[in-house]
Amino acid sequence: MSHMPEQWSDFVPAPIQRVRVAWTDNRVSMLRLDKIDSWASGNKYFKLKYNLLSVLQNTTTTVVSKGGMFSNHLHSLAKACHLFGLNCICIIRSYADDPANPTLQFLRVQGCELIFLAPDAYDKLDRDEAEKLFPGCYFMPEGGESEFAIHGASEILDTIDKSYFQHIVISGGTMTTVAGILKTASAHQHIYIVPAWKGCTNAYVQTLLEKYNIIPHCQWTLWPDFHFGGFAKSNQELVDFMQTFTSATHIPLDPVYTGKMMHGICEKMKEGVFDNNDKVLAIHTGG
Repeated sequence: MSHMPEQWSDFVPAPIQRVRVAWTDNRVSMLRLDKIDSWASGNKYFKLKYNLLSVLQNTTTTVVSKGGMFSNHLHSLAKACHLFGLNCICIIRSYADDPANPTLQFLRVQGCELIFLAPDAYDKLDRDEAEKLFPGCYFMPEGGESEFAIHGASEILDTIDKSYFQHIVISGGTMTTVAGILKTASAHQHIYIVPAWKGCTNAYVQTLLEKYNIIPHCQWTLWPDFHFGGFAKSNQELVDFMQTFTSATHIPLDPVYTGKMMHGICEKMKEGVFDNNDKVLAIHTGG
């Protein structure tokens, strides 16, 4: 534990903010994980927490992980590894480097080694392959998906009064955070999942839950139609919605996750999915 800086214990639970725009009818609040000010923010704090504890409590000094050209997971991991004095090797899903890419620029500033793999080779690189290439490394799958990450994400709802909200809405990519939420949500709660990518199905989520032996006590529903064309895709409708929302609430949204989630809530509110007395919590994962 000698590598642990003081920032490790600097954690203050995220605030809950009422969302005051006309279409919410005073029924929607937001858990502002983006306001967490520690060695990581957003859901990444929870997803990385136990992974990094495992690294720091052992002799491993090199972390290897995978992600796309705009991976928020790699962005947060790189920052944490730099802070904790760990080597970070990032496997990027791309045929070639892009020196103008802001995420890749940040990874380099944090001292990461970048390796670019074409999609087929990228998909084949798993834990066994990573350990062959980098003996003694600690491997984190794409998006940080792991038992440790889900355990960390399961603590998100422990920071709030779970009895107050009947409905919780969250966006998802790998669905690691979603799995953590479903693991600990109460029986009276209904979880609504907004995938950030096209083609997500109930079967995909169910397979992830079975992989980690999670049997939710809550109900859950997938809202698969707010992807705006696919992962990291958007259009003017989404951009206009985000700008109007942020202007009214001063809550920043991103076009990959939280913008799509809030647009989904807006549309479902208009459709009458929620009753007048329902309490809805949107989880701002930090983008």
